[in-house]
Amino acid sequence: MTVYHIPNIISFTRLIFSPLVFLLTYGGYTLEAGLVFVLLALSDALDGFLARILNAQTPLGKFIDPLADKALLLSGLASAMFLLKGLTDVPLFEVLLLRDITLVVGSLLLKRYNFVPEPSLWGKATTFSVALLVAVLYLHNTLFPFRETFVRSLALLCLVLTIISWADYTIKSVRFLHERGLG
Repeated sequence: MTVYHIPNIISFTRLIFSPLVFLLTYGGYTLEAGLVFVLLALSDALDGFLARILNAQTPLGKFIDPLADKALLLSGLASAMFLLKGLTDVPLFEVLLLRDITLVVGSLLLKRYNFVPEPSLWGKATTFSVALLVAVLYLHNTLFPFRETFVRSLALLCLVLTIISWADYTIKSVRFLHERGLG
């Protein structure tokens, strides 16, 4: 194994262990689930950093990293919302799930035209804000209760960023198809 494989191994690890967040939460191990979520979320920053400094960005990494991010965020958000029913009445999970299904299916369809959308600032902001919300929800339930207005405001911000990032990726994909005379 060379150092160039390390970012992909970290991404695969995040993908494989993402369901553990939900399983721990469902089993009543809330603090442990929150800690696993935070560690996996930090691994997202680590694999991206290592891929850049090692110049180890690969087509596999460009596919597996966003997939692992989606698995972690959806697992974490579903788990945290399961814990705190009613605290976040924003339809964030549903919108995030629809966005992610659309992005994965769209990416798979556009891959045959050699189009892999680059991560956007909106996508990164969405990932960060949802990860922060999940961490806040776990902290709220275990160690440090936050004001409900803060949690709801953060959930609303996540919803807005999710919609903007969805629109951004959609526009880039449609523009690509149009420029190639495919759409």
